[in-house]
This record gives sequence, C-alpha cells and structure tokens, in this order.
Amino acid sequence: MTLTVKALSLEMAKRMADAAEAKAIEKGLKIVIAIMDAHGNLKYYRRMDGNNFISVRMAQLKALTSASIPISTKDLAKRNEGLPNGPYLGVPGIVLLEGGLPIITQDGQHIGSIGISGANPELDGICAQAGVDALNDML
Repeated sequence: MTLTVKALSLEMAKRMADAAEAKAIEKGLKIVIAIMDAHGNLKYYRRMDGNNFISVRMAQLKALTSASIPISTKDLAKRNEGLPNGPYLGVPGIVLLEGGLPIITQDGQHIGSIGISGANPELDGICAQAGVDALNDML
C-alpha cells in the first residue's frame, strides 16, 4: 500500500504570511509570523518592523505547538484547563496562548502550522486565522 502525503509548499507559506500581514496592517498591528511544516521545521518566517523581542520566540513556539499537536493553541489551553494538574504546562516548548493554528487539508492531513505573536493573544489568533483562510482553495 502506498500513502499519498501532502506537504506545505513555500508558495503556500508565503501566501499565508501575506494574508496574516495584511490582517495585521488592517488592525494596526506589528506581528511576527512563523510557519512550520508538520514536523516542526521552520518553513517561512516574517517579522514586521516595530515589534518586540519576545514575539520573535513566541511566534515560533506557537507554531511549534500546533505542529507538534495538531490543535489550535487556544483549544489546547482549554483542554489543559480541564485536566488535573494542567499536564501540558510541563511539556517543554508548548505554549498555551492563542495565536497558533494547525494547517489541515480537506482530507484531514496535518501539513503544518502557523504561529503569530506581537499583539494580544486574541488578535494574534485573528491574524493566524487569516493566514490559514488564505489557503482555502489550495487545501
């Protein structure tokens, strides 16, 4: 039996970053965008002018979280709250702040993730969703 595995292309990653940046500009934000493949390898990175140092790392950690566990960082935080002792808090590199989203194809394959940081978590999530939505016709 042969498996057909889809992959996140550079073209797709750039398209996502363009859409996330456009949403940030629309909202007057200065964000960092990190896009990873399904294995947690950085595929594409963009840093708008005027953001802070912690956003550089946080965007990558949000993307890594959603690459490692194909769920939004917001939903993972909710899941963590419902479990005794908050087990995800002890996992190195896992971030429980909104702004990380998995990239899932129409047939359910997890091909990567996007992480956004630079605003508050809710606005980071809005920009991340704009990035994922830009791929609707490609997934």
